[in-house]
Amino acid sequence: MYDVVKIGDKEIPMLSVGAVDVFYRQIFHEDPIKLQAKDNLDAADYIELYQRMGFVMAKFVETKSKEAMLELNEDAFLDWLMELPRKDLMEAIPHIRAIYEGETFTTAEEKKKDGESTE
Repeated sequence: MYDVVKIGDKEIPMLSVGAVDVFYRQIFHEDPIKLQAKDNLDAADYIELYQRMGFVMAKFVETKSKEAMLELNEDAFLDWLMELPRKDLMEAIPHIRAIYEGETFTTAEEKKKDGESTE
């Protein structure tokens, strides 16, 4: 799934493909699927997982090269994080997760509540 995430004043394209988990594991030396499967994934681990996942998906769009992806490391991740306002990045986590999981994400407010008349 492809979408653009607004973080601060940056619009960051992200793409979730089958290789995202493999690239994540190569860069961070952790299995993201096993991390998500934990019943006790605390808030800090959840945030870090999706910050990292956002990095992987953004770099995949940027490089479009398997070789370039395999050269990425945690230092590149930290450099990427340093360019983003923390508050805005935290607010973008649900959108990043939705892209990773292939869900549609909207920031639009619901137009009509159940049971409300349009008249």
